[in-house]
Amino acid sequence: MGSFMKVLFFVGAFGLGSFVFYNAGISNPSVRHRECGDRPERVGKFRKPRMIGGEDVSVDVWPWQVAVLYQPNSSVPFSQVCGGAIIDDYWIMTAASCADVQNQRKLLIRAGSSRLDVDDEFTQSLQVARIIKHELFNPVTLRYSIALFEMETPFVFNEFVYPICVPDNMAADHKLSCHITGYNAQPGGDIGVLQEANVFIMSRSLCNKPAYWNYTVSADMLCVGEYGGGVDGCETNLGGPLNCFVEIEHRYYLIGIRVKATSCGEPNRPNIYLKVYSLYYWIEREMNISFH
Repeated sequence: MGSFMKVLFFVGAFGLGSFVFYNAGISNPSVRHRECGDRPERVGKFRKPRMIGGEDVSVDVWPWQVAVLYQPNSSVPFSQVCGGAIIDDYWIMTAASCADVQNQRKLLIRAGSSRLDVDDEFTQSLQVARIIKHELFNPVTLRYSIALFEMETPFVFNEFVYPICVPDNMAADHKLSCHITGYNAQPGGDIGVLQEANVFIMSRSLCNKPAYWNYTVSADMLCVGEYGGGVDGCETNLGGPLNCFVEIEHRYYLIGIRVKATSCGEPNRPNIYLKVYSLYYWIEREMNISFH
């Protein structure tokens, strides 16, 4: 049965509160995906200067978060180039810019880790069998910046590796609580540590003002962050998820994927995310499965 969402953004006095509603829909997942996004709501006030503005967190809180690793040649180790999210046992979603590789064998998808320098019994590292990039992707405007990576072998779902729900575009009304997540280097080092930050979704009209992104934010994009800057994930979080808890469904949905990785943490430069629900039917068609 379809549930519902309609967009409105309100910030309370002195910016102390916010409610986000927007034009997206949520349908109950199919039997195959009925447990997707099944985690308690995170009510975060994380403002430590790391993510930028994030805090370390265990991977069992965000078990769909993955790191996209790349190895240009055999003489260097794999290193993180993007983030992504598990949406099915064989599939992850990321930004189209993360799919610009000549050989998918040079990619490795890592899941189940709170730190990228630690392999434990829960870490899963999978090879990529196939890459599907949206045929209308524009690297200049960043329209249609979405890619699907199919794994050679399936993820083994457990407490630390788990899919997030994919929203459809039916109309509905829901209050959303949203976090950005990703692996970020610690001060003075380059070790990726999983972090989270609570964020707000800004109105597109505000985000497109000349002092902000100057009319470059298209209708299929979302602006995410804080008015004064300071909450961001920067380069290696390109393709990372915008995780939003839908209270009526008691689960998390992949509302957006990050498509821009410049001007990190600067005032009036909120993160830009693709609206995943705007391409719901493309996702279903390319994966040849149904999320309903």
